[in-house]
Amino acid sequence: MEAATPHLCQDLQDNYHSCYTAPKTHKSRRGTALWICVTAYQLIYSMITSSFALSVLPREAERLNSEASSLWLAVYVMICGATQLVCPVAGMCSDRVSSAWGRRRPILVAGSLVASAGFVLLYFASLLSWPKTFMLGLLVTEMALNVAYAAHAALPADLSAAGARDLESTGPCRDAEAGIVSGIMALHSFIGAVLAMGVMELMKGQPLQMFYIIYAAGVVFCSSIVCSVAQEEASVQTTALPSRGEILSAYTLDLPADLDFFWVCCGRLLFYTSQAVIVFMEYFIRDMFEVKEEATVISRLSTLVLIGQLVGAAVALPSSRLSDRFGCKPMVFASCYVLCATFLTFIIAPKFGWYVMEIGATLYGLGAGSYMSVDYALALKCLPTSKESAQSFGLWGIAGFLGSCLGPFLVGGVLFLFPQPGSQPRTWQRSHFQFKGYALGILVAGALPALAVIRATMYIRRQV
Repeated sequence: MEAATPHLCQDLQDNYHSCYTAPKTHKSRRGTALWICVTAYQLIYSMITSSFALSVLPREAERLNSEASSLWLAVYVMICGATQLVCPVAGMCSDRVSSAWGRRRPILVAGSLVASAGFVLLYFASLLSWPKTFMLGLLVTEMALNVAYAAHAALPADLSAAGARDLESTGPCRDAEAGIVSGIMALHSFIGAVLAMGVMELMKGQPLQMFYIIYAAGVVFCSSIVCSVAQEEASVQTTALPSRGEILSAYTLDLPADLDFFWVCCGRLLFYTSQAVIVFMEYFIRDMFEVKEEATVISRLSTLVLIGQLVGAAVALPSSRLSDRFGCKPMVFASCYVLCATFLTFIIAPKFGWYVMEIGATLYGLGAGSYMSVDYALALKCLPTSKESAQSFGLWGIAGFLGSCLGPFLVGGVLFLFPQPGSQPRTWQRSHFQFKGYALGILVAGALPALAVIRATMYIRRQV
């Protein structure tokens, strides 16, 4: 034992220096550039999702449907959300791909090509005012985008030392790599949202159909970057296509063994539930600040969104670096407390003035950016042992989708109970709501889920 101790100490010192000495800094910079390219699909995915929700789908709902446009908008949004349910099955199929290109790139290429063709179909359906064809094109396009996203989400896990889970990838090096990948994914998400707003501004006065051309070109461009940079090993699989039982198992977890990943998904569901408050900001600005002109409401909303996205993009990478040093859990706790402060700021803003809303938008960017910078890393470090990475990230994606559905339901339900006098909520009419409805909705769907994220994260047993 006495003879082994010096060797053990020397090994620990060598491992430490291999991660943190000066030569590693240069490698880290090259690694950061590599991960920016490998995760580029997140950029176009975020841009499409943001501009779809804020501009394209609301306008298409009005153009293609003469009545009940708000109801048709809800149908379009439900189609977009429901297609995310394909992710675990797409991930399972990706895990079983046999190809000289590896397991992920063939699925990413196929999904991107089908999505691009789907955007062409949407272009003509919109141009010729074919509402049924538009719905079909939307279904095909969104499903293809999510199939490609399922493969893309697993790609960093496969390429990184953390995803491979080999003996050489344990320790600080693995955690640092997971942190930087998660930070870059968050950065792509925020920059994609900012680009969406830029495209919306540039496209003012242009035919709505031009969005679909931009989307198709962006998907092809970003997926080409990913496939060119990501060097997967050839995959030789002998397993047959998944059976019905295996498909059903893709949507379940072995809780005794995979309990940590379950709590990661619960935390993600609750986080995206809290984000529903932002969906109703247009109504909040209109009713609480008594803004009558729609153009002014949209302008103020755009200002808040831009502030939040820019701040989120600015803190994404620094937050991922902090998570490397202090761990993911403290970053989750801090981000959720900041989000709670954000929601309380929104509640008191009507009494103090518009500048308080801008303060709230800044806090929102800090909180959301910090959480999203560790979101992927937390999942990466807690991947289930009973599933391949693509299946796991499919479930992880569904957790976000369920939260995105639950949040608007909670806020909308609360607002429905507190209409302003003379304004009765109807799906086909513009309705106005009372302050106590907004305050209660923000607390129930915003602050409480954010606090619950902290509780769910505390249940994670691993030191992350």
